[in-house]
Amino acid sequence: MYIGKFIRICFCFLLLLAIISPTKNIFAQGDIFGNVANSDASTPANGEITFCGYLEGTDEEIKIESCVGAGYDNGNWYDFLPNYLSATEGDLFNFHFYNIVNGENYYLSGTIDSGGFQQENIVLFSSTLPDKPDGLKGKGISGPAVEIEWTTVSGLTYHIYRRDASSNGSFFRIDDPSGSLSNSGVTSSPFTDNTVGGTSTYHYLIIAENGSGDLGPHSDLLIQTSTTFMCGDVDNSGSLNILDIVYFINFKYKGGPLPDYIESAEVNGDGALNVLDLVYWINFKYKGGPDLRCPDEFDYP
Repeated sequence: MYIGKFIRICFCFLLLLAIISPTKNIFAQGDIFGNVANSDASTPANGEITFCGYLEGTDEEIKIESCVGAGYDNGNWYDFLPNYLSATEGDLFNFHFYNIVNGENYYLSGTIDSGGFQQENIVLFSSTLPDKPDGLKGKGISGPAVEIEWTTVSGLTYHIYRRDASSNGSFFRIDDPSGSLSNSGVTSSPFTDNTVGGTSTYHYLIIAENGSGDLGPHSDLLIQTSTTFMCGDVDNSGSLNILDIVYFINFKYKGGPLPDYIESAEVNGDGALNVLDLVYWINFKYKGGPDLRCPDEFDYP
């Protein structure tokens, strides 16, 4: 009787372990973490360490230290791999660490283990990498689109990333959506993002690359809203046609309603709304004249 009771207890215990123990596939998508030290063994202060991580040898999707599940705190870094779109056992991971105060850095590369918690300790060292891009600014332009500017440095190229402002997760590369690391990025500023939708707000990041293929620290976050108006589409119909002329004449000279986007009517870019805009619009639309030049913002009495 006692032997049978003992066997039943052991069976229940093993069943409980099977229920509460993660499977290998779950373990394959666990946490990665570790210590971070400067080359002199001191601990970098909070706010000094930035990092960028990506999987499978492509920066199509990246996470930084402020993304959900990732961070740095008092000498410890961490990232939660399941927050990437895909993270399975054996996948390659890459992390670029930077101390933005002393310029030290570290490049970490490896594969995701089958265990749920993977420790990777980092000791930074001195090497020359691109600086953090600065001077980042943006504006919504007609299209809709967003134009991004930054201070370029000779000899460097730039990777550009975006996420919805409603998200605190991954960023996605927009200058090369495939995330090919063999593509060194764009060479000049500004860059126009034509893949936005309507009036929406986005977060942008830029990372510089040098001629040796080394990536520097990411820029500060840019928050930018796109616009919806199309230059010359005075009646906001989604197309340019003679009805835009009718709408312009009606609101400008006959007391009709203002356009939904007043900027769409100031097509010649001279800062005034008058008959010259009509002439310019007709010349562009029907006579092969120069492109329309609506401002991004326009104050109209």
